[in-house]
Parts: sequence; C-alpha cells; structure tokens
Amino acid sequence: MINRSETLRYLGYSGDEVDENTLRLIEECEGLLKKSANPRSTYKVFDLKKIDDETLDMGVFKIKSKALSRNLSGCKNVILFAATLGPRVDILLQKYSKLSQVKAVVLQASAASMIEVYIDSIEDEIRLEAKEKGLYLRPRFSPGYADLSLEYQRDIFKILDLPRRIGATLMDNLIMAPSKTVTAFIGLSEEDKNVCDYI
Repeated sequence: MINRSETLRYLGYSGDEVDENTLRLIEECEGLLKKSANPRSTYKVFDLKKIDDETLDMGVFKIKSKALSRNLSGCKNVILFAATLGPRVDILLQKYSKLSQVKAVVLQASAASMIEVYIDSIEDEIRLEAKEKGLYLRPRFSPGYADLSLEYQRDIFKILDLPRRIGATLMDNLIMAPSKTVTAFIGLSEEDKNVCDYI
C-alpha cells in the first residue's frame, strides 16, 4: 500500500544507496501509517461541454482553465474524484512533528506515497469499468495545478458532499483536512491518447 521507491524519492534519494538506519526508519513509519490510515474515496461522472478554449461546462458548474481544457480535449464526460487517508494520519503526523522531526519527515513522505498508491488503485478500477464501455481515462488533474484555481475546491467539496462521504472538510483558506486528501478531474474519452498531448 506504500511505494517504497516513491517514499525515497520524496525524501530526496535518487538512485543513491540507502543506509540501513534509514530503511529501518521507513519500515517503522510504514507500520505506523498502516495502523492509522483509513483510506476512503468517492467520485461522480458528469457530462462535459466545451464552451471555448478555456471554459468547460459540467452542468453543475463551469470551469475556466486552458490547461484543464487541453487535458479534457475530446472528452464528453468527466469524473469528479476525491480520496483521503483519514484523520488519524494527521494525528500521527502532528504527534511526531513534536516528538521527532526526522521521523515526521519520513512519515510525511510515506503518507504522500500511500495516498498516491491508493488513488492509483481506485483509478485502475475506474479504468477497467471505462474500458468495458470503450472509454479511456485522461491523466487526473487537480485544482492548484497550472492555471486551475484552488477556488474550484469549494464546488468539488459541495457537489461530492465530501464531509459526509469521506470525512474531508475544506477550510476558508482552501486547505483540505485531513491533509492527505486529494481531489481531481479525470476525463473520459473515446480516444486513447498519450499524456503528453495534454500537458
């Protein structure tokens, strides 16, 4: 449930040999996270219309973003997606931020890897369902990336009812809680195109 190589990448290792003490610390942090995490996710599919080069209409709300518009080019549907590791991971991170800065850093890296692995697993399930319908997924695209405003988090949280469905909340400053929470748009297309075509 945690990609060790991704954890090492977050920690700044790039092909360097990792010492035994670091590996033991990572293993310990992985164990703590596995006991604390309660991964949850939810998503909905919406019809999608392109208004112009930067405006998309999902029916429930409109989005202005040239980058997202490129990503979703040719898509007639879009998935609103959200996932979280749950509040106990935040409690764990806060605890070790006071007890051990070194362990806190490793926990942060391991938790970042864990949420990515979890999202990838859910996305794989969605991909299989889409394939049965002759559809392909575009790369997920989150608010805050490129020119897609974080303000759209407000719409996503409301439409997906994230406080009730996965226990995630959005603060006034647009910070999500739990901290290891991800929201994203995922396009559904009849064309299987390369990621590089859209970013």
